[in-house]
Amino acid sequence: MAVRNTKAAQELIQQWQNEWSGKGLPLNIESMEVDLLSLDSVVRFADAWNARLGPLHVLINNAGVFAMGEAQKFSEDGYEQHMQVNHLAPALLSVLLLPSLIRGSPSRIINVNSVVSFIITDTAGSKSLFSTFLFSLMHCVGFVDPDDMNVVSGRRKYSSLIGYSSSKLAQIMFSSILFKKLPLETGVSVVCLSPGVVLTNVARDLPRFLQALYAIIPYFIFSPQEGCRSSLFSATDPQVPEYWETLKTDDWPVCPFISQDCRPANPSEEAHNTETAHRVWEKTLELVGLPIDAVEKLIEGENIHCRYGEQHE
Repeated sequence: MAVRNTKAAQELIQQWQNEWSGKGLPLNIESMEVDLLSLDSVVRFADAWNARLGPLHVLINNAGVFAMGEAQKFSEDGYEQHMQVNHLAPALLSVLLLPSLIRGSPSRIINVNSVVSFIITDTAGSKSLFSTFLFSLMHCVGFVDPDDMNVVSGRRKYSSLIGYSSSKLAQIMFSSILFKKLPLETGVSVVCLSPGVVLTNVARDLPRFLQALYAIIPYFIFSPQEGCRSSLFSATDPQVPEYWETLKTDDWPVCPFISQDCRPANPSEEAHNTETAHRVWEKTLELVGLPIDAVEKLIEGENIHCRYGEQHE
């Protein structure tokens, strides 16, 4: 379990072990530190894992941020925080862990994306300006400018929704090119999914009044147990690699996408923009300090150089 706060993770692991030990089901869970707001941290984590020379069967990129209503913020690497946490860091991690994923073949890269919305109205069902709150966490409203991934050029006015939705769309576009570049022989599948709206501490990033709304509408929101269904399905169900293979054979332009009800879904129309997707791929590799042929080299068993973290020879 790769986490930013290893102390809190260890406490949680201990709690799980105590709960499950009485059922005769011991848990073997290890936590390792990685901070997605630091690309150096991502590279160090990937180096440490790959150095074990063991297999990696499933990588679930689940961490994310939606700083709703907040001013634009940047990471220590100089990248807009939504773009780095939701896209750049997971993309770098996925590429760097390819050697372990290939050793663990058949294996899967699972990217937790977002394509959901709901409307909260008052009890009378009124949809007036004052009684309706539209909550949208979706790549569907996203637009990615590969030449302005940080949204600083002035061509678009920054908002947290633009930062969030653009990062989620960029993740799908990058995943779609990775989907194309990984030969079937590697046995590594790439899948994006929507978990639905899940009642977790993601609400900590919301303004207080929205946190209150978030807490009082459980009818519309999945519990954590319900919200992990599409992730677990994508990570374990034998139909997923079959679906992946079918889409590759059919030369489908986007990677497999699984809906919150564990069914194949079609991403947004913009996600099908292959020209932009290729530009997002190239710009992403540039920003995270990887060569344009990094995936091809790693598939061939060659070493690569990343400008972040320790030097790759």
